[in-house]
Formats: sequence, structure tokens, C-alpha cells
Amino acid sequence: MSIEITFFSKTKQKPIHSLGMGVFDGIHLGHQQITNQVDTILTFNPHPATIIKNVTQLTRLSTPKEMSSYVNQVACLLFNKEIAAMTADQFLSEIILKKLNPKQIVVGYDYFFGTNRTGTPQYLQQWGKKHNINVIIVQPFSLNKTIVKSKFIRKLIQDNTLNDAISYLGHPYLIEGTVIKGDQRGKKLGFPTANIKVSESKLIPPKGVYSGYVMLNNKSYKTFIYIGTKPTFNGQSNTIEAYIHEFSGNLYNQELAIHIEKFIRNEIKFNSSQDLIAQIKIDLGV
Repeated sequence: MSIEITFFSKTKQKPIHSLGMGVFDGIHLGHQQITNQVDTILTFNPHPATIIKNVTQLTRLSTPKEMSSYVNQVACLLFNKEIAAMTADQFLSEIILKKLNPKQIVVGYDYFFGTNRTGTPQYLQQWGKKHNINVIIVQPFSLNKTIVKSKFIRKLIQDNTLNDAISYLGHPYLIEGTVIKGDQRGKKLGFPTANIKVSESKLIPPKGVYSGYVMLNNKSYKTFIYIGTKPTFNGQSNTIEAYIHEFSGNLYNQELAIHIEKFIRNEIKFNSSQDLIAQIKIDLGV
């Protein structure tokens, strides 16, 4: 069996001491009860639900690479039917012990592993005792009387309530992608934008205008993000564009991380370019 693990980290890969296990989609406030106690997390790609439950339309709050913005190190296991068919003991022996070898493991109360979900947090604790590995089980985290879960946050974003979703995430909504050449429309209007190409598995917020920031050369720039089809110009395909305030420079083919902090307004079809420019100035507060 081929076991493929890819590491993502902002710094040099380091030996694992304390390992968090889970999908960690979004690294939300619930996940942070685990990630704050570990130096590395083990996640899975593609999302296990796409293999185990044959879910094809599940989009992610965080790609494995994006997760490395919130934790020291991400170990991403290529998930497939062979991995899904492993018993709980096989998974722990072949992957956790042989490949990662942590001294401590931290999991959520609802983390299950192994075929037919036979591996429970309690099973993991018993296994840990045999191998001299301390296992910590984290209890559910609630906000506004709601247990914080990725599925709940995903629906908030899909329902165009991103501001609420951000409160449960505990951080801005991150979108990472590659800057590609667009139609230069923003530049012609006096507001040059960076067009972003992102992973097809990434959950993109609904059409509209958002505010946030990007970090370039260790400096934070206020950024306005447009997601939509440019109906004023009879556009067809959905785009993601970022107007980086007070920045000038060529970003083509570079990786750009956009941190969305707030939803501003829905997409609007304007009668003219002049009306659009006037609204952009209102959005920008200029």
C-alpha cells in the first residue's frame, strides 16, 4: 500500500512532538481547541466524505496548504479507498506510529477513524497507553449555544451570511490562489485588480463585494474583493478579483492570500461604467 503524506509549513519541517488528528476544515474555533495544543496536525485530502460517502459536491473551507497559515505544520495524508479500508489498528500502526511517531496526540470528542468508524477517541487512548503516547480528548466547543462545526460554517457561507461564519471561524476567511491575467477592466476603470485562480475544491463565497487584507512584503494592505460575473459588462464566468488599496506592482503568476473580513454588499448590475465607478468609491470610502 502506498502511503503519501505531504507537509505544509511556513518554516522548515520539524519532528513531531504533539499531533492533532482530524479533517480540520476551516481551522475554526472548535478546531483551535486542538491546534493550540499541538505543533502538527494530520489532515486528509481529498476530504474523507468524498471517498467514504461518495459526496461529490463538498467544497472546503480550507485547503491543506491554507491550513498552514494557522498551525506550525500540516501533515496531509492522501486519502483513498485503501486508506479508508484500513482497520483502526492498521491506521494507527502503519501511519501514526511508523510515519509520524508523535509523543502526544490530541483529538476531538467526535473523531473516528478506521473502517466502519471502529476507531474512537477512547480506543485511541487505550492504544496510546500501550505505546507510551499521551492522548488528550477535547470536548465540544460552543458559541451562541451552537457547537462549532465545519458543516455549520459552510452552510452559513453558502447562505450569504459570511459575517456570521467569520465569528465562528475565529479569523478572516482565507482564499489562496494564483494571480492570472484578466480582462483589464478594473485598470480601465481606475481600480486595477488582481484576478485569482483558486482550487476547484475551495468554497467560494456568494457573489458580492467584500473587504479584507493581503500581506505583501511583510506589509498589510487593505483589500476589496469582488466575486461575480460582472453583469454591468454582460460577463458570463465567475471571477475573483482583489483591489489592493495603495499598492502598485506586478503580481502575475504569484501566489496571493486574501483574508476576507467582511461582506459589504451584493453584486449589482449598473446602468453605466460611471455608476459602477461611483459605487466603487462609496465601497472604498473615498
